[in-house]
Amino acid sequence: MMFEAVVLVACPVLFAAGAMTDLVSYKIPNWIPVALAALFALAAVLSDMPLATVGWHALTCFGVLVFGMGLFAFGLVGGGDAKFFAAGALWVGPFYLMKYGMVFALIGGAFAIALLMLRKAPLPTVTARIPVLNQLLHPKAGMPYGVALGLGALIVLPSTPLFVMALAA
Repeated sequence: MMFEAVVLVACPVLFAAGAMTDLVSYKIPNWIPVALAALFALAAVLSDMPLATVGWHALTCFGVLVFGMGLFAFGLVGGGDAKFFAAGALWVGPFYLMKYGMVFALIGGAFAIALLMLRKAPLPTVTARIPVLNQLLHPKAGMPYGVALGLGALIVLPSTPLFVMALAA
């Protein structure tokens, strides 16, 4: 019961929270990727995941974190995005990393195109009264890529072994 709660409830809630906080504040608090890492460790213990498998997930996470920090160093992504991406990689592991990358890239691309189109259109007066929309649709605003990372994780995770195991329980 605890394993299912961690995998099927807490993990998706944290990925959704990361996406939402990035959408409204352009920041992903450090506690979200840290909590996702801690939940993964708990899920690994509760599922009796082999240590070698845990190691591959951790190595995948580390590799993605190094890659993300490189992107951050060049100003291509935010630091929160890099950490959130690494947390997603920890959960999906090496065998689902490519699928995760493709899904969040497609979502991110569609989101970016939609934002660019909306930012070129005249802003309705109602957006001036909604700070989140006003900020998101501002022509000079960045893109909260945590939205794509979080949604990508929510789409890919149900096909991963931990989720399949939790769903079968």
